[in-house]
Amino acid sequence: MPSRTDQSVAERRLYSKLRQLLTPPGLLRGNLVEMHRACGKTTCRCARDPTARHRALYLGLSLQGRRRMVYIPPAWEADVRRWVARHAQVRAVLEQIALRYLERVQRREG
Repeated sequence: MPSRTDQSVAERRLYSKLRQLLTPPGLLRGNLVEMHRACGKTTCRCARDPTARHRALYLGLSLQGRRRMVYIPPAWEADVRRWVARHAQVRAVLEQIALRYLERVQRREG
């Protein structure tokens, strides 16, 4: 494994970006899914008008090979959106790092 000084400027920037993304707490794998549902109350407007359904946010993800939908309360929405976005950014940076090392392997560099 090459030392930090053997890395290119671009590689050092990628690792720096990765550290910045991993510093704040919160990474969450999955996709946010917005649904509009009837609440079940016969007196509610959503029972009469399909366009007046209640908004609900869920996190869709696969756990142990099974698809799961986890309800996200409205108070948690901002945090969960930030955690899901950060996870996507981390994956993108890791992909860039992996591609650089694949190039090294193909060029037979150490």
